[in-house]
Amino acid sequence: MKNYKVYVEGYGCVLNTADTEIIKNSLRECGFIVVDNLKEANIVIINTCVVRLETENRMIYRINEIKNLGKEVVVAGCLPKALKNKVKGFLHIYPREAHKAGEILKYYLENKKRKKYVEEEINKTLYKKLDYIKPSLITPLPICEGCIGNCSYCIVKIARGNLISYPREKIVKKAEELIKSGVKCLFITAQDTASYGLDIGDNLVNLLNDLTQIEGEFIMRVGMMHAKNVQPILDEVIEVYQNEKVGKFLHLPIQSGDDEILKKMKRGYTVDEFKEIVNEFKRKVKNLCFTTDVIVGFPGETEEQFQNTLEVLKELKPDYIHGAKYSQRRGTEAAKMKQVDTKIRKRRSEILDKLRRELSYLNNKKYIGKTLKTLVLDEGKGYTENFKVVKFEGGEIGEFVKVKITDAKTFGLKGEIIP
Repeated sequence: MKNYKVYVEGYGCVLNTADTEIIKNSLRECGFIVVDNLKEANIVIINTCVVRLETENRMIYRINEIKNLGKEVVVAGCLPKALKNKVKGFLHIYPREAHKAGEILKYYLENKKRKKYVEEEINKTLYKKLDYIKPSLITPLPICEGCIGNCSYCIVKIARGNLISYPREKIVKKAEELIKSGVKCLFITAQDTASYGLDIGDNLVNLLNDLTQIEGEFIMRVGMMHAKNVQPILDEVIEVYQNEKVGKFLHLPIQSGDDEILKKMKRGYTVDEFKEIVNEFKRKVKNLCFTTDVIVGFPGETEEQFQNTLEVLKELKPDYIHGAKYSQRRGTEAAKMKQVDTKIRKRRSEILDKLRRELSYLNNKKYIGKTLKTLVLDEGKGYTENFKVVKFEGGEIGEFVKVKITDAKTFGLKGEIIP
């Protein structure tokens, strides 16, 4: 396979970023030469994202752009699994096969056909993806695949399927190996970290408790959690957040601040239940950085319901809001509902964007004068203990320092290292 130079391009969430690295390491194991320059490659693998319609269009444009350069294109990730017909005529590598990418490509080149995809077999050994994770200063650590949700707007469920959790001992063993190799930050990642273990009689709290026992100085960022799955383990999760190895970062998507819309979205919680979770975290976790996601212009959303969302956000004051205009996704329930006019969606998105900037700046200003433990990522840049980005002078990459915050911007902080 040494005649083949492969360039891998990845898009999307942290989970997909992890898959992109897993694909590269799987190719190397099978003897392919993985290159960093598109021009050098004769094969290009695009690990796609399909969460929104504009993302899907961008993926298809990119696939055709590279094909027109005369390269052999392989389409990996969520797009071929969710919308197979959109990428006919290409070799497909599905999300649960990232660790088998080398094997699949080798078989294809030797036999001029794709190796058979048998989901049951793939699912049995999914945890072997962990073997293909290599250390870097910040390393994503996937803990499960798929989810137990059934949100009416979500195409990712179609792409990534039902929940399969990796065995806890395998995750902990991998984390130990990574920390020993010099990793200082683990991004604990999944479609929904709060659903970890629900299929195998385990839970996220047990996993995090085990991970905090690993020796060495490091920090973990727990990825997105679904509110309905946090609720049953709320007290225990908050308790484990007290450990200094767990970053004070909460990514809890609300999606809408209106109960009727939440019901249509099939989110499985009410606005009051959501507020209760956030307020409990804020009460008990010092310097919590709370991030949320909001969809505006969901089918049937009235002006009043949109205003309800804005009011809830003003009350909860997230540090960061990922705002998105509702995007119609083929194969989902919401796609069949009566749609909100695109101009209305655009206007609501602009209003949300203005609010998210105001709230981010307000939150960041509160940190002026505070001192936060910070991991130096790069020259003059780091992650604070609650995963805010801070800029400063000095510091060795990979070391933890104390940074006193001297100034705040809309989406970041400035500070100085103190002895």
